[in-house]
Amino acid sequence: MKKIIVVLVLSLIGFNVSANNNAKRLTESLIKDDISAFLDGGDAALDKEIPTVSASQLINEYSNDQYQYEKTYDNEVVYIITVASDVKTDSSDNAYIVANGNNQDEYVSLELKNKDDAITINKGNTIEMICVGTKNNVKFPTLKNCLTTDKYFQKFFKAMMTDINKLKKNDKPHNGFEALYLGFWEFDIKHPGTLDKYETVFELSKNTSAFNEIVNIAESKTFDRSKKLIIPKP
Repeated sequence: MKKIIVVLVLSLIGFNVSANNNAKRLTESLIKDDISAFLDGGDAALDKEIPTVSASQLINEYSNDQYQYEKTYDNEVVYIITVASDVKTDSSDNAYIVANGNNQDEYVSLELKNKDDAITINKGNTIEMICVGTKNNVKFPTLKNCLTTDKYFQKFFKAMMTDINKLKKNDKPHNGFEALYLGFWEFDIKHPGTLDKYETVFELSKNTSAFNEIVNIAESKTFDRSKKLIIPKP
């Protein structure tokens, strides 16, 4: 009898590990797909958390109401798509990019987090960066800690998965990604083998009944904080 119980326990442990691995694999796919959709201008969860801005937009908002501009962007993560009008270094040898607005007298200063990034950026290049807004603006808007999108989203992905890897099956999620992860996990325990054949969430979504059940499980999870996704700073 003891041997039977031990075998049963070991089989259950192995089964739960498999379910957890499927949940992690599909959650990784989900996060990567959302990042790709965000960068391609598609429908993405990140759209609600990281505003996409241009140099002209920031200059106009700053000129119209500096107080409201700083209230909106101070310490907030933004995704800026613009053209590098120049690449410079300040007195402390810190690199920054100048991005003009509608004329040469208006600009946004993008201060790079990694000085070496300046080597790959030339005047006239279209650049896409994730930065942090600040109250420390002089004449025109300044963005701090700017990272190229590939470097930032490597950091973002690692941060999301680090938090997910800490979750236990009955934990409360902090955001939608975590809720879906727990949904995948619970579904895989209830329906062993079903998720094994799906490489991506897109493929899984074609199985309407399974996908809807997972979404319902995720939606049933009680968040212990706001559902707003916590975006890591660059």
